[in-house]
Amino acid sequence: MIDRAFSTIGLWVAVGLIIWIGGFFSLAEQAAFGLLAILVAMAQYEFYQLAKSIPGTRTPSYSGILTGFALLFALYFIGNERLRANYLTTATATAFGIYLLSLLRSPHTPSELLKKFPTVFGFLYLPLMLSPLVAIARMEDGVLLNRQPIGLYYVLWVVIATKFTDVGGLLIGVPFGKHKIAPQISPAKSWEGVLGGLIISAAVSAAFAWFCNAALGLHFMVPFKAALLALPLAALSVPSDLIESVFKRQAGAKDSGRTIPGIGGALDLIDSLVLTAPAALILLSFFLDWAKVAG
Repeated sequence: MIDRAFSTIGLWVAVGLIIWIGGFFSLAEQAAFGLLAILVAMAQYEFYQLAKSIPGTRTPSYSGILTGFALLFALYFIGNERLRANYLTTATATAFGIYLLSLLRSPHTPSELLKKFPTVFGFLYLPLMLSPLVAIARMEDGVLLNRQPIGLYYVLWVVIATKFTDVGGLLIGVPFGKHKIAPQISPAKSWEGVLGGLIISAAVSAAFAWFCNAALGLHFMVPFKAALLALPLAALSVPSDLIESVFKRQAGAKDSGRTIPGIGGALDLIDSLVLTAPAALILLSFFLDWAKVAG
């Protein structure tokens, strides 16, 4: 747990430095996008490694990683068509997300789609499911006269709302968790931990919104709305994490990799964002007012 805590702090410091240095050169958005693309590619590689160990699964082709890169870069650089393209991928991601949730009903039986088409499955599971983050990153504040780019801060809010659910789960679930959610998939997860995760996620999300408004002078969500909208993301992060645990169980692996001490691999790091990314774009689309997305 100590390794996990140090790794978590180190990762947040690294993300902050990347954005700060990128902002110094007026490239904060580009730096964040590059970080996302690299993490997705690493996670997709690790997923294909897991797929190789799942009985009856065909050998995946790493061309899926290049296809994932192409999707993310296309969504980032498509000009006036960016809005339609991002919402099309989000609709597809939502449908595939529902399919992923259905896999939790039979965690010990590998998906036929995964066994027959592992390359396509990996592409859908990671680049497609996380592509809504690109749409969120390209948001602009249409209320301010200078049309201030603000999407990057909303991406950070999505990550905070999602990942601090894990923090709350550890702080509350480990010492007090008695009622297990899915002991056959992830014995450590408990309903007490989920409740703690929801509370911590909402609290930190509200604090982040306050910081954006008061300290940075951004036209961000009010803290109450940031906390309220964080709750469905925090709730979705739990099954999102369980889905990856299903794949690891089927492959007989504890972690997807050993890149990050106490956490595992890149897939272990971003797995909880798989379901929350499309949900976040949908929530922001309905509950926030902005004049124009991406452009």
